[in-house]
Amino acid sequence: MNSDFKELQNTWESSKNNLDLSATNFDHLYAKIKKKEKENYFFYYGTITILLTTLIVISLFFYYVAPVKEVLSKVGAGLMIFGLVFRILIEVISIYKAKQINNLDTTLKTTENTENFHQFRKIIHKVIAPIIIGLYTIGFYMITPEFSAHMESWNIILIDVSYVVIAIILFIVIRKGVKKEMQKLADIIKLKKEITEEN
Repeated sequence: MNSDFKELQNTWESSKNNLDLSATNFDHLYAKIKKKEKENYFFYYGTITILLTTLIVISLFFYYVAPVKEVLSKVGAGLMIFGLVFRILIEVISIYKAKQINNLDTTLKTTENTENFHQFRKIIHKVIAPIIIGLYTIGFYMITPEFSAHMESWNIILIDVSYVVIAIILFIVIRKGVKKEMQKLADIIKLKKEITEEN
């Protein structure tokens, strides 16, 4: 009888320790998920801020400094502005979608939602963003003929070359940020799967 009680007590202690460990591990995993999600939100809001600033500067430039008059230039300026507005809208939708992933729902469901969001962001970075950048670049070079009528040719060459150099630098910086974002999303999925497996 005494040995049965001792065995029961040991089983209870072991179960209690496992439960405490499981709860601690859950809290640790949840904290890691929250941290990575917060970092991604910072990335989304940062992207919106940069795009919005660029949109305001370009809009003011075309309105006050160099209002374009030719149809080709107007279409070019329109492509540039539309591209920025569309990209900002996509980032706003991304924030909305990210916030829709409710962590209080079943972890299995949030893992599925996070995987869907990961796919959504992949499409943005691999398909939509390059199209927007392409249209923006076409728009930029569409305004060049009108500018060349009012500026020295060396100025136009300098502007065109500067655009390419800045585009390459921005591509490297943005690509680095995108890789970090995608890695964080992959990490979040992995952490959520770990929680699911523990439960």
